[in-house]
Amino acid sequence: MTNSANARLISAAPDLLEALELALKYWADRQQRYRNRAPIWVQEARAAIAKAKAKKALAE
Repeated sequence: MTNSANARLISAAPDLLEALELALKYWADRQQRYRNRAPIWVQEARAAIAKAKAKKALAE
């Protein structure tokens, strides 16, 4: 990635995190059809959110 691409990604990170959290909330409200089995995207999204929030907590 170029420096400008990295800068754009970093500036978009808070919006991406919020969108991912909203997607998980939407899924959680409708998960009964999965019978408590989280699809892989849900597992990956949770891991990404945890990673982002852990780094954010360290920076504060």
